[in-house]
Amino acid sequence: MLTVFALFAIIAVPILFFMLTWVVVTACRIFFPEKPLLVDRDAAMIRRHATREGESIPVGIREIREDQRYLNHQGAQSTYHFSHGDSEGLPLSWFEDLHDRRN
Repeated sequence: MLTVFALFAIIAVPILFFMLTWVVVTACRIFFPEKPLLVDRDAAMIRRHATREGESIPVGIREIREDQRYLNHQGAQSTYHFSHGDSEGLPLSWFEDLHDRRN
């Protein structure tokens, strides 16, 4: 009988501990979501602003990758052909549909 209790303690107690930890962390993330970073405090925006002003700033690999991602994202805007003619970007109804499906 002692081995059954020992086996239960060895298997069930850690599982219950991790499940309780998961529940607490998930509840905290739901009730206290992360606040979005303000645009003025974004390090990449501060660096771009300083670069435009002509100031020299030390950069690392992470900053270079962020700049490349930003430039690639800005240049990816394309033109679409619809039945009603050409358009820049996506139609507003697509964004509304996406919002409805997501929520």
